[in-house]
Amino acid sequence: MQPVDMVQEFLEFVRLPVHSKDERKIADVVKAKLEEIGFEVSEDDTAQKVGGNTGNLIARMRGESGIPTVLFSAHMDRVKNPGKITPVIDEENGLIKSDGTTILAADDVSGLCSILNGVRRLKSSGKPHGDIEVVFSVCEEMAVIGAKELNFSELKAKFGYVLDCPGRIGRIVKQAPTKCKITVKVKGIKAHAGNEPEKGLNAIKVAAFALASMPEGRISANVTSNFGMIQGGSGTNVVCDEVVIIGEARGTDDEELEVYLNEVRRIFEETSKRFNTTIDVCIKTLYHTFNVSEDSETVEIVKSALKKQDIEGFCQKGGGGSDGNHYNRHGIPTVVLGLGYSKNHTNAEQILIEDLKKAGKLVEDIITQVYDRFSA
Repeated sequence: MQPVDMVQEFLEFVRLPVHSKDERKIADVVKAKLEEIGFEVSEDDTAQKVGGNTGNLIARMRGESGIPTVLFSAHMDRVKNPGKITPVIDEENGLIKSDGTTILAADDVSGLCSILNGVRRLKSSGKPHGDIEVVFSVCEEMAVIGAKELNFSELKAKFGYVLDCPGRIGRIVKQAPTKCKITVKVKGIKAHAGNEPEKGLNAIKVAAFALASMPEGRISANVTSNFGMIQGGSGTNVVCDEVVIIGEARGTDDEELEVYLNEVRRIFEETSKRFNTTIDVCIKTLYHTFNVSEDSETVEIVKSALKKQDIEGFCQKGGGGSDGNHYNRHGIPTVVLGLGYSKNHTNAEQILIEDLKKAGKLVEDIITQVYDRFSA
């Protein structure tokens, strides 16, 4: 198999115009690359379910029987951007950056490149291996809705590794929170603000009263909350009759999280009674928490693989969600791996070239570790 320059492939991918629900261009490219390596690739029907133009890609490569299947996953979409990203190589500091006007999309182009590089390494080495599954998902940046639609019954993996995490190579996120979306509709009474304001009820004021007494931020060591969006009003001459508040709550302890959510419900209910109006609270769980034991085979395998590069793996608790939440929910013990990028979702995003290359080798070494562990 012909070698592929990992940095050049990274630059190729980030230059492609890609958005959530519009992953077609990058999907076609990575599908062809997976097939060239030797994978059988299919695309599911997630596009129809999420209103996009691309489904999740599921790729399989057969190996020796009797070896547990290992899963690698990364996502094809990226956060909102103008569609034209100009990457810059900072040779002095060993970095790839954006030109400062957009994101870089190392989140998660680095994951795509690492997986492709790792399986190419494996094929070129001729080393034996078990079955390998690869999932390149869509709409991860939209509350992880792409991976949620996977047909998990078709996945055979016993170990999962999501390559989609900021931080230096060696970082292992073994725990991540449940995330709930909170949507609140506050009703007021419309009236002319100049002629008869006393006949109105300002929904903005009602919403502000509730939010002023609402605990948010870091609620505890396990729970966080943020009310980040508020919409309402049609003009200064009209008493506002409806406000929509959108927030979130996350928790690695579901019981603690539910206690907080009940407090949210209580405050809005008491506010509705105080102002004699209607407040509708809708709380939707987007994905569920997981916690992979540090002494699990999933973690031991990646730590052993990291040692092949003299890297000491370390486990941490994460604050964000990933496709790993869904894999764990459906019975595949999965951790999320750091790839050397930082400041993702901002115009200052950057990635260490050294770590990007090490991540490719890490994928190869995880596969060989699984084989060595179970082939005896």
